[in-house]
Amino acid sequence: MKITNLDKGKAYQLGEDAKLEVERTNPFFNDYGETTSPLDIPASDYNRMILNYPDTFGMRDKMVATNVSIEDGEYFAQCRQIVLSAQHKGNISSSFYINDGSFYSKIQNVKLKSIFKDEMIPGCTTVDECIEFCRSLVGGKNENYDIFPVLLTDDSGRDTEYNYKMLNWGWNAGIMRTASYWRYKEGGGYEYVTAHEMRTWSLGVDSPYFAGEWLLTDHVNEIPISLTKGYYISPFIRANYLLKRIFKHFGYDLKENFFTKTAPFNKMVVLNNVIDVLVNGHIRVEDLLPDVSVSDFLSVFRKKFLCEFVSDEGTHTADIIFLKDAIDSKPVADLTRQMTEEPTLSYKAASDYKRVVLRPKYQADSDTEDSYDDIKDMVSKNSGAYFDSADGCFYKKGYSGNYSVKVKIGGCSQSYDSGDDDIDTQDVEIPEMIPEVRMLKYREILDGETVERDMDRQLYIGDYATLNSSMKVATEDGEEVSESTSTLPVMLAFPYVSSDGIVCGTVTAYDIHLYSNVGFGSHHQGEQTPRKIFDYSLVYNGEDGIYEKFYRQYDLLLRNSLQELKVKLLLSQSQKQNLPSYAKVVVRGVSFFFNKLKFTLGGKSEPTESELRTIALTTPVNEAESLEDMMPAMTCKYQWLGFEETVEVSENDYKKSGNDQDRTFKIIYPPLPSAEYVGKKYGLQKSFVSQKTRHATMFRHSKWVYHCTTVWLECIPIS
Repeated sequence: MKITNLDKGKAYQLGEDAKLEVERTNPFFNDYGETTSPLDIPASDYNRMILNYPDTFGMRDKMVATNVSIEDGEYFAQCRQIVLSAQHKGNISSSFYINDGSFYSKIQNVKLKSIFKDEMIPGCTTVDECIEFCRSLVGGKNENYDIFPVLLTDDSGRDTEYNYKMLNWGWNAGIMRTASYWRYKEGGGYEYVTAHEMRTWSLGVDSPYFAGEWLLTDHVNEIPISLTKGYYISPFIRANYLLKRIFKHFGYDLKENFFTKTAPFNKMVVLNNVIDVLVNGHIRVEDLLPDVSVSDFLSVFRKKFLCEFVSDEGTHTADIIFLKDAIDSKPVADLTRQMTEEPTLSYKAASDYKRVVLRPKYQADSDTEDSYDDIKDMVSKNSGAYFDSADGCFYKKGYSGNYSVKVKIGGCSQSYDSGDDDIDTQDVEIPEMIPEVRMLKYREILDGETVERDMDRQLYIGDYATLNSSMKVATEDGEEVSESTSTLPVMLAFPYVSSDGIVCGTVTAYDIHLYSNVGFGSHHQGEQTPRKIFDYSLVYNGEDGIYEKFYRQYDLLLRNSLQELKVKLLLSQSQKQNLPSYAKVVVRGVSFFFNKLKFTLGGKSEPTESELRTIALTTPVNEAESLEDMMPAMTCKYQWLGFEETVEVSENDYKKSGNDQDRTFKIIYPPLPSAEYVGKKYGLQKSFVSQKTRHATMFRHSKWVYHCTTVWLECIPIS
């Protein structure tokens, strides 16, 4: 065996019995890459010189990794050497990190922002040039950046105008005419009111203009703040560009992969919440990045999409592999003849089988009243619960009189947790925040009451941040209050252009934009048919979601397989060199995954015990139900319809109506509709009301008319 220090171009002096024990771990089942057990080499003057005398007392320089190569017959690998200890006239102890192990040793404790420190986007030297650059991004043609509006927390303290602040909001896209607005009445039912003419603020390919191009007046806690142009505009960096730059920084070329070749991941962006990116006349790339380490950023991809980054130190390239692809792949080798003794198969106890739970580490503030631990818990408390693929949220449907009311009970960041009680969980916490799909509303006062108009659905990302300015407001006592800067987690989104030219972002497989031809700016009975635009979603639930697309096969293995097989293998030098840790192999006609592939280098070749995992499913097969099976309302063959009947009654009937007199219809949430309710009236409510039709004068009495309104639900088959 020969170990060469590549930085010095010199080979170490090794002991006669020098032997390296190498452990190549499957990255899908372990948290560390390929490494060796510590190797002691003599602390000779020659070796000490090559390693800059690591045994010297009073060294002030920190020990850094050294680039080395290891050769043993056909085997050759470049790796990183970490000196663990050194003793003068004794030994120098080192570990060697090979391929993936080398890469992960490089990225430890490196901040993502540090890779782009002081880097500016070229051609942006004034605020106007920065705005023009952002305008050029509208429509998604730039390879590295994109732009679209997102919603921010409204801290204006005002009860009118928009319910959210907006980043990248457009300027004067058109006029929303005076319209009859359909709103819910406090007393039950709906009514029409007249909403005033107003301007809309969409950003589109035909109107690529930002509100932040002009002077703005912002409000914080009801206090107006004058802003110069450039505020509330920020580009979003593409995720693939960011990955490419990360690997280039550490000396690797990232190969073309699933994310670069598959829509919509090839356009996917990393969001930011910074409202003053442009105000100093330049765009710092680090301002567009989340406040995380490189390791945590890559963990979002590794854990969310169940993929791994693998590197080759020889070619200085990196690739992305997926467990689902490894499961579907053909075995790369038959190791039956490499066995030197009978293997040992260890069977799992019932408590060792697991099921997957997916949850985000961070969440935006919720707009739901309740939260649920898992899907079964949600359904047990809301029999009519269902999942809406269009916006990635969970809902239940209630009824006020004969009008339906859609109530959100779970957001885009709802965990994937089937709630099975008979099996333990393997929790996967993903260090991300999933943007929520929220409704932008415009609030105005009509006849002394606040009227809200639905404007559009957009992604909501929480609080905003200021990195290049200080927004200070003066309170009544003259004390200045500064806006706090929030820590930005990783947020991923898919950009797209809607069919009416508006630029948008989504975390689902659907166009979330509301179109003017289906009631833009108003409530309407019935909902627009969602337009599917992608085959993938970034939320965990649903048929296009993360679990179904990336995790179901792994969950199946956790529930039914991955038994441990220990086997001693005598591998050839070529097999030591070329067997991937994540590959499928065959032993006596049965396929396995490696858990830990072990072998030795140097000295006499000897069998070494490796660990494998079974892939074949044990019976009876335990498989997670689909969301449709867990939520019966999604496949129900019946539906509730509301009915209303109003008749005139006598004054005596009104006075004797008891609790039904001037009753306010309550919102009811009926059980799941089924055949047993067909032909019956459910949730019947009555309300007796009076109405003055003539005022009293000195010469006559007032005149009244009385009505009884009856509302109920009926169950009918879905045609």
